This record gives sequence, structure tokens and C-alpha cells, in this order.
Amino acid sequence: MINKLENLPNEIFLMIYSHMTLFEIIESFCLLNKRLNNIIYFKFLMNKNGIVINKRCLSFNKCHSIITSKINDLSFILNCIQSIYIDGIYVNCSDIISEWIFHSKILRFINLKKVILRKCYLTENLIENLSLLIEYQLNELVLTFDNDVFKSYQCQRLLRIIRHKQKSNLMLMFEEFIRKLFSNKCHLTSLELDISNDDTCVNIHKFLSLSSNINSDVIHNEIVTHCKSLRYLKIDLIDGSFLENLIEHVPNLEILSVQFKYTLMEKLSDEPQMKRFTSGIISWYTKMPKLKCFTLKSVILNDSQLNYLKWIINKVNYIEKLKVRLHIKDSMNKNSVIDVNFFRKYLMPDILIHLIDFDFYIVSSCKLLFENDIQKVIDSFKTDQFFIYRYWINIQCYFDPIMSYQHISSTKLIKPIFVHGIVDYPIYFDWKCVKYMMVNLCPSIIGCLKQFDILYPHIKSIQFNIDLQDRKGLGQRRRRAFDKLRKNALSIIRHVEFCLPSCHYGSNESIHMGKNLVSVLSCYMPHIQTLRLWRDDDFPWTSIRPDYGTERMCQIYSGRWIESLRTFQSIVDHVVVFEQNLCELVQNLKELVFIDIYGRIHSEKIEPFRSMVKRRFPNSRLHIEISKFRLWI
Repeated sequence: MINKLENLPNEIFLMIYSHMTLFEIIESFCLLNKRLNNIIYFKFLMNKNGIVINKRCLSFNKCHSIITSKINDLSFILNCIQSIYIDGIYVNCSDIISEWIFHSKILRFINLKKVILRKCYLTENLIENLSLLIEYQLNELVLTFDNDVFKSYQCQRLLRIIRHKQKSNLMLMFEEFIRKLFSNKCHLTSLELDISNDDTCVNIHKFLSLSSNINSDVIHNEIVTHCKSLRYLKIDLIDGSFLENLIEHVPNLEILSVQFKYTLMEKLSDEPQMKRFTSGIISWYTKMPKLKCFTLKSVILNDSQLNYLKWIINKVNYIEKLKVRLHIKDSMNKNSVIDVNFFRKYLMPDILIHLIDFDFYIVSSCKLLFENDIQKVIDSFKTDQFFIYRYWINIQCYFDPIMSYQHISSTKLIKPIFVHGIVDYPIYFDWKCVKYMMVNLCPSIIGCLKQFDILYPHIKSIQFNIDLQDRKGLGQRRRRAFDKLRKNALSIIRHVEFCLPSCHYGSNESIHMGKNLVSVLSCYMPHIQTLRLWRDDDFPWTSIRPDYGTERMCQIYSGRWIESLRTFQSIVDHVVVFEQNLCELVQNLKELVFIDIYGRIHSEKIEPFRSMVKRRFPNSRLHIEISKFRLWI
């Protein structure tokens, strides 16, 4: 008897599907017959994670083609999808939102309630579609932006427009979208928003500014809109100005978590306003009466910022749970110690109403503390009537002699761990989520790496700086290393990143270093699927700059070469060499699906590069800006 695949029981199919991605299931099993379609539907109905696209080696172009080709027949699957998670590092968020979720302004995912967009890139189309989603469809939105999103071609164009007192259409749309998030047109219940990279001309932090000061007694005829549905808000900011305006728009907020990228107050011009940060100011109860939990994470640099911190805490003196994470770098604090008096002065509201849970972890620059000093700090809490009454007496304190920091916590301490030259130091309290690290290692590399799975379970990238002191030693080490390196030693690698020197600046040797890139990859890493290049300037990695005989000649003539890069002929030449680079790469690396280049080009090259790619790779997907080139093959 011949057994057929469709004779397998449903349970076996569900087990098989559990080891496959959405796109693999759709490509291999979808639309084969009604029974398999029902099993696929049941599988996604049980899967609360929905669609997740965050894998490095995922071919976005292939997956996009799979979905697009079958999307009209996939309504039975799309109807049960409740959440979508997209990592913009690997895919183009705008394409997915506009081409998958919407079709001619009609929503395909009728039960979609949650969208997570990490590192997304701003486009007018994306903003338009997100605006529709937050108004009519979503309950939860997580939104973070690419680090270069405001330094891209749009921002450069905006800088030119600002001189004429105008804004680009993109920035006008984005400003309107931020305001809409906190208006009655938004029906989200949960929002996570990261605008901590807004240190450019865009200035998102002013988008919610009112014509009147929120602490002023002057009444203006300013219409304030509210997002009455929002209950949970986690927001990453640069400074406190956005927070002060935000509280006007979220009257039903219950949980608020704020993290400041640098410090509470970025601008020195804010310091003269410290006179208004007094305990007599009315709390935010009239603005956010339902607020129960408040979390704040920040760096503190001086007394003014401590006063501002106290002002904020007094504003939320009616909450039930307060969570504070601080790194105090104040130089004046070197001679002081964080004890209960410091808490009373800066970290606790003057008037306590409903506070029942106080969770804190403070790292502070400090003078040398001995054991008896640490015990005095702990005893100061144990003898304070307020802390005794609430049973908050299990305070822990520790002094780090290496960094000269005092740690004090309401729960447990996170002490530094020393392993083969690595110091695991929890300054920002989130080391378990660390994904990138640079380490200066002694020769015992193997002993170090053995500990990484335990210390850093989520780490994805390690940069090794190995000190090779002289050219002779460098040559000997290289020869020994390559003698031991066999062709199959790196054959299992699927993702690789290189930082290549400039093709325009530097010696004759350094500018031509990139010419060996493809030969090295095809020889030692023939199966790579994704390639990331970090460049100082242009996207092509093969230089066409003339060689100069001496270092003196290089200094004289390189300036003229740089000036010629914007000419028509230079742009044509660089388009040709970039085309040669890409074709050679794709031809020699058969499994390559994604090329990601970070660099810096003149805006005049964007369209010629785009046209060349579309002509040479017509079935690919491309995203190009002045600082980024991304090609899904």
C-alpha cells in the first residue's frame, strides 16, 4: 500500500507546521486541498504571535512574492491574523503595510489588532496607512524608527526648505500623525513609541507644544484633543519637554513608562525655569486621574536635573506604584552618599497619598565606601518611619571599587561579573537584552567565548580589537592564521558584516582594499545569504581613484578628486563600477538574498543608482537613501 502525504493525521501536520515559517507553509501547502487549508487555518488561529518577520536570513523579496501572488486566495488565513511583527532591519515596513495589509485602501486583515514595527523607515505611504490603522483598526501599536530616518535624503531636503520657512510634505504628514496618536481620532489602548533619535532638525518633541505654557495661569483659546482610549504608554524621549505636553492629551492613562535617552533636560536653556519646579505646584491628577503606575529611567548630570526629577515625581504623587532607574553622574555627588535623606529630598513625593510599591535601582558616582559606610546607608532606611511603616526595609547597597559607583536597590543588586577580560556592568539596567558589544580581549578568546551563552543569551554581534603592535608581527600572524584557515572553516556562515575603508580618501593601498571582497567571500563563505557593509562614503567598494606615486602627491591631488565626485561624468563612472560590483557579487554568491550597505553618497547619485538596479535586477526590491542601500534579490 502506498502512503500519501495527505493521509497523515492532522496532529502530524500541525507538528510539521510548527517548524515552518508562514511563508514556507503558504508556499508548500496552501491551496493544495480543502483539508490542508483548514489545518493551516486552525494552526494560525491557535498562533497568538501572528505574522513575525524578524529573521536575518529571510529573503524579503521571495516572501513578498509568495504573499503577493497568492494574497487574493489567502483570506481564510488573513482573517485569523491578529498581530504582525516586522523588523525594519531586514524588510521594508512600508511595502508590507501598503501592499499586504491594505489593497486599494481596503483592509485585508480584518481582525488585526496589534502591529509592531521596529526600526522602520518613514515614507508618506507608511504614515498614511498607519493613520488609518490607529483610527479604525488597531488596539496596540509598537513603533520605533531607524536611527538614520531623520538624517536621510528627506531631512537634507528639509534643511534646504527650512531656509524658506517651509516644510516638506513628508514632515507635515509625520507631524500630523504624532498629533493624531494623542487625539480623539486614535483608538489605541496600548502604545510604545521611541522618538529618542530625534536629535535633528525634525524636532518631534515640539509637535505637541501648545501656544500656552501648561504651568501658566493664562487661558488661551487652544483646543486640546484627547486620546481617551489609551491606557498604557511606553515612550522613549530625549528630554522632558514632550512629557509635559503629553499629559494634556491622555486623560485615561493608567500605566506610563518614560525613558530618556541622554538625560531629563538636554538644553541648558531650560535651567532658568527651575524656579517653577516647586512642590506647591498642583499634581497631574486633574490631567491623568486614572494613572496608577509610573516608571522613569534616566541619566542625571547635575542638581538642576535632580530638581526637575523631584518636580516630576511630585506631579505623580497620587499613583500606587513608582519605579525609578537612575544613573547619577553628577560630579558634585562624588563626596555624597545616596541614603534615605537623598531619597526624601529628590526621589519621593513630598505628599504621599496612595503609594504602596516603590521599586528603585540607583547607580551613582561616589567616593570610596567601606563596609561600615554601606551599613549606615542600609540602617538609614531601616530606621526611617515611612519605610518601616510600609515594610520597605530590605534595601541592598553595594560599592563598586572599579568604577567608583554606589549601587542601591529595593530588590536585588546586579554586581559586575569579570570573565576573561570582560566586565559585565549594568549601567543601563538592561544587559540581558544586549545585542551588540565591542570587547578588547587578551589572548584567551576561547575561554571568554565559552561564557557568552550564559552571560549574553541575546547577543548577535561581537567586535574583537586585537592589538597587533608591528607590521612584521602582523604579517607573521596573518600567515599563521591563513595557514590554519581551511576553505570549509567558514562555510557554515550565513550572515557576514565588513567595515571597508573609503574608496576616495587614504593611501593607494587602503582605497583598493575592497577589490578583494568578492573573491574572499566566494572562497571562504560561499553560502552567505545576507551581507552588510559599513562604508565611510560611497556604496561601491571598488575604487576608481587614480593611484598617486607618493604620500605628498596623494595629499595634493586627492582634494581635486573629491571635488570632481559631483560631476556628471563621475556619477556615470560610479554607477558603472557599482553595477559591476553588484553583478560580480550576485554571480559568485548563489545563495545571496539581501545586501545591506551603510555609507554616505551625494543626493545626485540616488536616482542613477536606483535606475541601474531596476534595469539590472528587475525582479528585486530596493530601498536607497543617501545613507543606506538595501537590495532584496
